[in-house]
Amino acid sequence: MKKFLFIAAIVALLMGTAVDASAKVKKGKVKKQKAQTTKTVTSNNQKMKVDQGMYTAEEASRLENGDVADLEKAFIADFYGQYVFNGNIYNEAYFPYVKTKFTSAALSQITDAEGYDWSIITGRNENSMGITPDYFIINRLEGNWFEVCGADGFKCYLKVEGSDGAYKITQVSKTH
Repeated sequence: MKKFLFIAAIVALLMGTAVDASAKVKKGKVKKQKAQTTKTVTSNNQKMKVDQGMYTAEEASRLENGDVADLEKAFIADFYGQYVFNGNIYNEAYFPYVKTKFTSAALSQITDAEGYDWSIITGRNENSMGITPDYFIINRLEGNWFEVCGADGFKCYLKVEGSDGAYKITQVSKTH
C-alpha cells in the first residue's frame, strides 16, 4: 500500500509540474474606456445630452477623501437628471420609480383634481421651459430645505429627509 501511495504521489507531482517549454503567453491589449458621464436621451422627438453626473461628478463640494459633501443635494440633482430633464416624470411608465422618491405626504402636496401637477417641480408650462440642464441651480437653505431654480425665474422648494441612500422628498412648495 505504501508503494502504491508513493508511486501515485510521484505521478501526481510529474503531471502537475509538466509544462511544455515551447508554450508562450500571449499578451493582449487591454481596452481602456473613458467613464461615460453623459447620456443621450430622446424627449418629444428631440435628442439631448443629459449629464448624469452634473452635480456629483463636476460641481460637487467634496470632503478630503473625495466623498460628496452634500448627499441630499446630490439626491435632488440625480432626481432631476433621471426624471425631469428628459421628461420621464410625465411618462406614466416611470411613475412607480418616481413615487419611491417622495413620501405620501409630499405626493399629496402636488396632487390636484386631474392627478399629479409636476409643473410645481419642473416649472414647465405654456410660458416657461422651467428647469432644464442649462438652467438648473440648487441652493441649500436652512435645515434640509433646498431651493431649485430654473429658467424664467422659476423656483420651487423641496425638503429632503432620510438616512444616507434612503432619502425622500418630504415636502414640496412653490414658496418657502
